[in-house]
Amino acid sequence: MFFDMLAIYISIVISYLIRVYLDPYFSSQVSDTYTYYTAESIFYIATVITLISSGIYKHRHDFWEESYLVLKSLFFALVLVLSVFALTKSIGSYSRVIILLSFIIMGLVIPIVKFILKSKLSLFGLWNTYALVKSLDSNIIDSIFENKYLGYIKGTDKNSKIIFMDTIGMDRTEAESNLLKLSNQKKEIIFIPMLNSFNFSNAKIIEIFNARANMIVLNNSLLDKRNIIIKKFIDMILSTLLIPLLVPIFAIIIFKMKKQEPRGSIFFKQTRMGKDGKEFVCYKFRSMFENSDEILKDYLKNNPEEVKSYEKYHKYINDPRISKVGSFLRRTSLDELPQIINVFRGEMSLIGPRPYMINEKEKIASKLGMVLAVHPGITGLWQVSGRNDVDFHSRVDMDVYYTRNWNLWLDFVILIKTIKTVLIREGAS
Repeated sequence: MFFDMLAIYISIVISYLIRVYLDPYFSSQVSDTYTYYTAESIFYIATVITLISSGIYKHRHDFWEESYLVLKSLFFALVLVLSVFALTKSIGSYSRVIILLSFIIMGLVIPIVKFILKSKLSLFGLWNTYALVKSLDSNIIDSIFENKYLGYIKGTDKNSKIIFMDTIGMDRTEAESNLLKLSNQKKEIIFIPMLNSFNFSNAKIIEIFNARANMIVLNNSLLDKRNIIIKKFIDMILSTLLIPLLVPIFAIIIFKMKKQEPRGSIFFKQTRMGKDGKEFVCYKFRSMFENSDEILKDYLKNNPEEVKSYEKYHKYINDPRISKVGSFLRRTSLDELPQIINVFRGEMSLIGPRPYMINEKEKIASKLGMVLAVHPGITGLWQVSGRNDVDFHSRVDMDVYYTRNWNLWLDFVILIKTIKTVLIREGAS
């Protein structure tokens, strides 16, 4: 809480300096010093109160989840501050630009300060707490204990006050028995639901008192017409803005490709499945040699293990068809840039499920309807969760999870993670 208030102070100072720098562009100049704003207690009180109400100081959250809660809290804090100033008729004494900027900058500074603080405290063991995980899924165990932001470290039955219980694979009787037993032994029980393809963080829980039961209300946000319109609007605006900016990059790539293969084609075109199964031509920069089929045929004869790799991952370990320029384009994901044309044409989205090939229908099987319920994306959840290290069925599961649990914040997180993945070239090939 102390460091959050420090972050608030820093944000107000930065906002003040920005407003002073922009003085020439405003009709009136800022006459007060920055201390006039940093000394105003309502900024700290409103922000801390809303952070408390969101459970920031009570529960441990993942970085992205906590950042979302911080942004949500800041919105209500801003409304609260403006309301107080309006009711006390003192709004005219403050620069509304500084007030608005302060809360916008807090949305960046508070998460950064929290990340640095928890990372440093973890090094000295001051943020860590012992926890026990009862699960057969190594991915769940690794996700909990490798996340320094959560601060959980492996403990034993004796020194752990917190226990994670994975109910996946248990029947109702076994799950209830285990929870009942552990509730008498542990301060906090965190159990992972059997339905792991649904995000319950935004679910509405309704108590039925007479039945001593709960109802969990889940909404598929991406199938809501209003959200479809919002997502499509964002796609159109961003693709319209990005296309002119990408022209110089396109020109450089085309020049390099023509230099390597003067007679080769620029684009690789392939028919993919779009929303509701509607087929469309998906564009990519060609990353393979023109005679790629002949090269692959000869290569597979001498490397039969590659056939098994393709069956599992739908990728070859060492693809001989990829050119030198193509290898660079794939490592940096630049080969997918022409798909911005598909977005502009309304055939794809910036973020969404993978655009699957026609011959992959049978492998997707019963999940096909959910995957094709929305427009495919240039990037998506599986691309930032291991990318080519993830097998085909896991990719489908991630796309189903995305479709079921979509929200604008999820798209934002995927976008940030995509930039990170591309910059460090993680998992690309």
